Amino acid sequence: MYGIAELLFGRTAGPLGVAALVTTLLGVALMCAALLLLARRNEVGWWLAGVSFLLGGIVQMMDFPGVAAGSPAGLLMFAAGVAIPLLVSVGAAAYGLLSFQKLRRDTPSTRVLQLRPFSGVDLLGPVAVALVCALASMMVVFSFFSGFSAPLARLPWAALLVPAFLSALLPGALVGLAHRSRWAWLLVVAASASSVYSATMSARGSVLIFLFVAQAAVAVIGWQRWGTLPADDSAARR
Repeated sequence: MYGIAELLFGRTAGPLGVAALVTTLLGVALMCAALLLLARRNEVGWWLAGVSFLLGGIVQMMDFPGVAAGSPAGLLMFAAGVAIPLLVSVGAAAYGLLSFQKLRRDTPSTRVLQLRPFSGVDLLGPVAVALVCALASMMVVFSFFSGFSAPLARLPWAALLVPAFLSALLPGALVGLAHRSRWAWLLVVAASASSVYSATMSARGSVLIFLFVAQAAVAVIGWQRWGTLPADDSAARR
């Protein structure tokens, strides 16, 4: 019985580990629901996305490494490494909500949306959000290893930064969706694929992996549904 539970949910260490697992699963499920609503141009999806990011921040706080508490610098780095990506991610969801609320209503909770044509400049916002989140998350790694004598320069920073950047494409994609850019759904697919890989390599359980796969599938649905929307001719002429 324990083997089945470990296969489904991965290894959990005590009640705090179970709470972190439940919070993680709930957060990813909410993100799937948020993306599904955004695919239907429903602004409630922005609220669910913000709650999902908040739950992710709570999980990170649950994973607080005790070694970081050994020094004020380690504690400060950990707090900053959690707070900065959380604020940026929730801010991306809030920005999307405000952007949607400027559009004309279709129904009480959906908006009339016209797609912006693709422009390389539009990539700057999503990439900047992802880069800030990824770099800030490295401060958590700093806080953990600051309690050891091993030199930080020997850590595989590139191997740590790349998956962090890919996962952070999720809040970056929300900025793209807020700009009415259909291609931003592809960033959600990339972020979901990275999360699937990370969850698989760290043996975090098949349920979480399934939710990340579902997140990618919902992004594909969003890509297809937004493909039927009209283009914003006024934006194309600028």
